[in-house]
Amino acid sequence: MTRTTGLHRAFATLLILVSLPLSFLLAGCESLYDGEEDCPVRYHVAFRFTNNILEADAFASQVKSVSLFVFDRQGGLVTAKSESGGRLARPGYTMTVDVKPGTYDLVAWCGLADGGTFVLNGGTTPATREEARTRLERERAADGTAVSAKALTPLFHAQAADVDFPADTWGDTLVCTMDLTKDTNTIRIILSNYNAQPIDPDDFTFAIAEENGLLGCDNMPLADEAVTYTEWTKKSMDEPRQEDTRTVIDAISSMIAEIDMSRLMADRGTRLVIRAKGHDDPVLSLPLIQLLLYAKGEARSQMSDQRYLDCQDEYNLIFYINEDKGWYMDAGIYVNGWHMRWQSSDM
Repeated sequence: MTRTTGLHRAFATLLILVSLPLSFLLAGCESLYDGEEDCPVRYHVAFRFTNNILEADAFASQVKSVSLFVFDRQGGLVTAKSESGGRLARPGYTMTVDVKPGTYDLVAWCGLADGGTFVLNGGTTPATREEARTRLERERAADGTAVSAKALTPLFHAQAADVDFPADTWGDTLVCTMDLTKDTNTIRIILSNYNAQPIDPDDFTFAIAEENGLLGCDNMPLADEAVTYTEWTKKSMDEPRQEDTRTVIDAISSMIAEIDMSRLMADRGTRLVIRAKGHDDPVLSLPLIQLLLYAKGEARSQMSDQRYLDCQDEYNLIFYINEDKGWYMDAGIYVNGWHMRWQSSDM
């Protein structure tokens, strides 16, 4: 008898729950919890990386760490959170953000935990939005100037203003999606001797000087000293060609050098300078931005110059030199597969 009565009571309780109006079960926190701190709302911020040349979301494959900073309407820091590791590679990754309902400004820097080539200039918890800026770690040359001669860990940025974290909601709530911009670039330079004579990589140096080592919370370069970016790797690369069924090993003598640098800006007069040992004058000194934009092409003509530079993060430049280690200008320049010829070296 006792067991039967217990079953009847359980069944009656189930009927009561089923008969409750759906609106009550989905009611706000005030109806279900005693205090706001018990409200089960979970705010989420999503991330993606479509600002690339393919305009496809590459967040899961390229971004290894995320640092998010939430600021109030006065620009003061409300909370900061970082995540890294395998979670970021899972489909649909979002970061939960624990703040009170309100309107906030968000700044994200991604890649800070991946190797230390960029750091937060205002510390790991910047007190204000303006202090949420990144600084390139740099070395000093013998004359005291700033130099960066290393491979840079990828750095990404995004910001969102006036993001509403609503009060009249509960459960998992997506408040915004932040689309990242990649700030690091690789300039790959190939020198080929047009007469197939050997090239000694130690005979050449490569440099790009720019004031872009300090990036503000809006991802714009701030006033800073010039950083000279030099090659972090260079080596010979003999390129054999096929002739009949035989391989001619000494067909082309070439070398390759790579320079990694911070964000490229379309309105800057950035120059690429190549020098040869034993020569006072440079082999060439060319306006880098103008050179890179030549490869923008008709297919991307609707892109602004700045968007193109932000989306294309790798550039391959090929130059030919002569027996005197000078620029063999008649062979032109190749930029990402585009071939250009110059009528004059005055650039």
